[in-house]
Amino acid sequence: MRKPLVIAAGFAILFILLLFSMTYTVSFHEVGIHSRFGETSEKSIVREPGLHVRLPFFADSVAILDTRLKIHQSPLEMLQTSDGQQIVVKAYLLWQVDSEGSSPLNFYRAYGNTDSAKNAIDGQFRDALTVLSSFGFDELTGETNQLVKAENAILQKLNLLKETGIIPVSVGINRLLLPPKTTTAVLQRMQARRDTLAEQRRAKGTADAEAIRAEARAKHDKIMAFASQRAEDIRAEGEVQAAEYLKEMGKDEDLAIFLAWLDAVETALSKNTTLVLESDVAPWHLLEINKSVSSGIPQPNSKGKGSE
Repeated sequence: MRKPLVIAAGFAILFILLLFSMTYTVSFHEVGIHSRFGETSEKSIVREPGLHVRLPFFADSVAILDTRLKIHQSPLEMLQTSDGQQIVVKAYLLWQVDSEGSSPLNFYRAYGNTDSAKNAIDGQFRDALTVLSSFGFDELTGETNQLVKAENAILQKLNLLKETGIIPVSVGINRLLLPPKTTTAVLQRMQARRDTLAEQRRAKGTADAEAIRAEARAKHDKIMAFASQRAEDIRAEGEVQAAEYLKEMGKDEDLAIFLAWLDAVETALSKNTTLVLESDVAPWHLLEINKSVSSGIPQPNSKGKGSE
């Protein structure tokens, strides 16, 4: 009784394994390549996601290709720029299997699977990085660098991969290093360039300062000339007016002298002032309030010490 059961169980297991080998699934982000006895055609491409049936493994085989975005990192590559500088570059490539048209079939025929494709991509990518040799060191570094242009040039060279069903999506340079000797040379060159720029700025500053000083001197001379002329005009006008007053004062010399004495006293006593003077000296004789004056302008005592 056990032998028929064992045989039946064996056949059941064999049937299950055979049935399992005759089915496969394709996910929404995958493309299948269904080959029969090693032959493929346009009909071999399976894009419909879900469960599919095939002949047993000895007749049919299915390769599943992942169409999602993948990243490939290049090793550190030493390159020489167009101006003779040595640089060490590390870059990355974003790529994916093209699921349109016959591209998946081309990919399968060229590489078989994504692991084999990575080796081919590595060689193509490293070769494409040599495009950086057409750029100068200053074009790859600094605030005005042209890294975007360089990355686009690398990506353009990788477009040959499209013929084998690979889409190069994006290229980026994530590391740009300098060998020690190059670093020293570059720093020295940068220092020399900065010194040149500093000297140019100093020379420009000196020239600008001299121009400002010259303009200031010209304005100063112009203002002083105008002020001198204006002063001469005012002085001349004052002399004309003074001549008129002197002419009027000349008509009565005693009155003029008396007014001058009053002005002198007013000026001297305009603030808190202590004076110790003889009262018979002009114009202080005017302060002698007890002195009797019969008529006319008070005159100083001609017999005082001031006349001795």
